[in-house]
Amino acid sequence: MEWNRIRSAEEMEEELDREIQKNRVHGFRIRVLNAYGKPCRGVRLRAVHRNHEFTFGVCPNGHISMTNHLACGEGPGAERYWERIGALFNAVTLWWGWRVLEPERGIHTFDRECGGYGPMERMIQRAEALGQRITAHALLYPRDDVSPQWIGKCTEEEARKALEAHVCETVERYRDRISCWHPVNEAYDEIQKAGNLRVNEGLVYRWVSDLAPHASIVDNGGHTIDPDFYEKGIRNAGLFGGRVDDLGIRGYFELYDSSAVSFYKSMWEHFGALEERYHRGVRFTEIGASSAQRPGAYSPWDVDPTTAGQLGIANVEEYRAGQPITEETQADFLVRMYKLAFAHPAVKECTYWDLCDTYTWNETEGGLIRPDLSPKPAYERLRKLIRGTWKTEAVLETDADGCCGFGGFDGEYEVEFAARQSGEDEKALAVRKYGAEMNSEHREYVICAE
Repeated sequence: MEWNRIRSAEEMEEELDREIQKNRVHGFRIRVLNAYGKPCRGVRLRAVHRNHEFTFGVCPNGHISMTNHLACGEGPGAERYWERIGALFNAVTLWWGWRVLEPERGIHTFDRECGGYGPMERMIQRAEALGQRITAHALLYPRDDVSPQWIGKCTEEEARKALEAHVCETVERYRDRISCWHPVNEAYDEIQKAGNLRVNEGLVYRWVSDLAPHASIVDNGGHTIDPDFYEKGIRNAGLFGGRVDDLGIRGYFELYDSSAVSFYKSMWEHFGALEERYHRGVRFTEIGASSAQRPGAYSPWDVDPTTAGQLGIANVEEYRAGQPITEETQADFLVRMYKLAFAHPAVKECTYWDLCDTYTWNETEGGLIRPDLSPKPAYERLRKLIRGTWKTEAVLETDADGCCGFGGFDGEYEVEFAARQSGEDEKALAVRKYGAEMNSEHREYVICAE
């Protein structure tokens, strides 16, 4: 990105659109052979992009102090809630913390309601029915208010063994259904503490690494602009023989300037600096932006002075008084943030936290849909981008070598033969989920015309 040439948010968006085409669109080739391995000439095909390689996610149960009955429950409200998820996103991050999964010692919420928490299995099933990738968030969150109260009655050794049992039982049960794990969330201290528990985070990374060798493992919880957070987690994971595949960033914005090019530039440079320093992928695992102003708002200054500096905030109260926060500014800000994430070659994911105002972080109006489940402008504009603008459909015809090519977004495709004499389309190939996607490394399919 030539940031020095950009003078406005509109110019930035144009440049980001060009970067998206450069980094997320590649040339692909399809070869059509008959049953004898001979090329088929003149075969008409249609290639339709069905899912992005990039993770566009949402957390449906992200508020840590309550159970989201829309996410876990049944009934018309839950059906509509999950329809909203499926219409926009291709992945879900489930709040999978210890207190939620085992609120009473030895009693889990996998298949039953307990301690006010609904059956977590129900969310897994709903996500799978929509074909969503699934991330499990915060097997350990080292805070007393989000950890089981009963570990305060354990000895230190009993608490560590209970944690190991919780992690191992959970990962063993779901390792074939969950593609990404956040073993420990926001591990700021060297030793993680909750109740009477004392543990090095690296031990939790090892347990998950051993039991889910094919899943992605994320060191989650770095502030919006914080390059040093991940050093400790990567070191401790390696110390115990575990691994960290990607770096998870969180950024919640009750205060923002949707036109502040300097802020977007700082984020772009931060993504690149993280990849260069740690040689790992970057995931924006938690993003949220408010659509209404409120007194005493959670601000970038409170969370991350670097962010406030990039926004030019010297006095939070003065800034708050002069900056409107509305559903329209939320839409402008999030469209630009999603373009920024999707355009950057180091970034793999952008996940919204949480979908509905009723359950959002810090109990703000930070959802993409309102309490009545109606969509806000940000929802509609993101859906138009992800499900419309960033989608490929190509009609092709094979040459003498049985080949045809096209440029398309990385991801999963469905390839169909064009209508034959019967007048009906015949499906030739449905791409295997999470398998042979079309991306920058896998650029050719061979299919059989018979």
